[in-house]
Amino acid sequence: DSFKVRFSWGKNGNENIGNFRYTSLMSGNQNYYFGGGYVVATESKEGIMQYGTSPAAIPNPNIKWEESEQTDFGFDARFLNNSLNVGLDYFKKKTNGMLMDRPLPGYVGQSAPMANVGDMENWGVEFELGWRQRISDFNYNVSANVSYLQNKLIELGNATGEATYENAGAAGVGSFIKAMNGEVWPYFYGYKTDGVFQNQAEVDSYVKDGKKIQPNAQPGDVRFVDLNDDGVIDDGGDKTKIGKGMPDWTYGLTLGADWKGLDLNLFFQGTAGNDVFDFSQRGDIPAMNRPKWILDRWHGEDTSSKIPRMTAANPNGNWKSSDLYVKDGSYIRLKTVQLGYTLPAVWTKKVSVQKFRLFVTAENLLTFTEYDGFDPEVATGDYNRIGVDRGVYPQSRTISLGANITF
Repeated sequence: DSFKVRFSWGKNGNENIGNFRYTSLMSGNQNYYFGGGYVVATESKEGIMQYGTSPAAIPNPNIKWEESEQTDFGFDARFLNNSLNVGLDYFKKKTNGMLMDRPLPGYVGQSAPMANVGDMENWGVEFELGWRQRISDFNYNVSANVSYLQNKLIELGNATGEATYENAGAAGVGSFIKAMNGEVWPYFYGYKTDGVFQNQAEVDSYVKDGKKIQPNAQPGDVRFVDLNDDGVIDDGGDKTKIGKGMPDWTYGLTLGADWKGLDLNLFFQGTAGNDVFDFSQRGDIPAMNRPKWILDRWHGEDTSSKIPRMTAANPNGNWKSSDLYVKDGSYIRLKTVQLGYTLPAVWTKKVSVQKFRLFVTAENLLTFTEYDGFDPEVATGDYNRIGVDRGVYPQSRTISLGANITF
């Protein structure tokens, strides 16, 4: 048995800047028509085409590593002849000069430059509990872990203390990822909704000072909440925090057992307290299949109070960024199952084999979730895409056979 207390402090740098961010790059093979000329398809009109180069990216001569300072405190303990193990950790991390793309107006004509523009704080707790025991020829082990994580943007580094990302204006969605000082980073940003207009009387009665709040709405359209009570649904004061892709809790469970050469191992994983922004349900892609929930859309009075009617024109903007996209992303998944059998040594030694084990492995066998999209375990690589489901192909369920042979 043992008991250990751990404490650590460290300061690290993140050099994931990329090449030549500090200097201006030029792109060749550019052309422009002067003198009123232009090109329609392959037909050249009047004018003289000039060849040249153009800036490929906006430089940032002041870019540097981001710095993070982390403190950890915890303990590891083993009891009952090392059968029971317990671990607990608390950590706090402060990141200065975060490497982020700095948003630019569209008229600049260049992609956003990377800069050291933010300070963020993370803190959390990790807990692990395990048990192993041998009973005659039977061995088994159970191990569980759970982590709780919170983050907060301390300083974004611009004048307003806020910025929006992932602006899908062409899709009729608008910006739906936002960062703001003092808030969890990042979070989903959009309108609150209050059901669906069931008839024209409901549309006509949704007014402010005698004027319709949604003048383009029709029965079956979404009723958006006028948060600032100014009688107009707009970005200025009606969009707000509607969810977050970062989970509060992540957890895992491992079960293992073996008996007379037969072994079984299972691994479960999951998250809780996170949302998914189901971007795949955007309304600007008509030539595609829809999930089965579209069958529950509004198609007459009292047929649906949540999913709006289907319409090509969409004058009400039913599918602009709102809480209609935000769904509970919590899940638990049986990630891996492996069943194996090791042949008795008295058999294998006859053919000069020290160990021969056959096994079958299944991955992504079962998933328990309320999320109705393809896969709740969406990509979380880029900071401005955490929890966004773009309808990519889900993780496949695989079953494989194999053998381990030791000569």
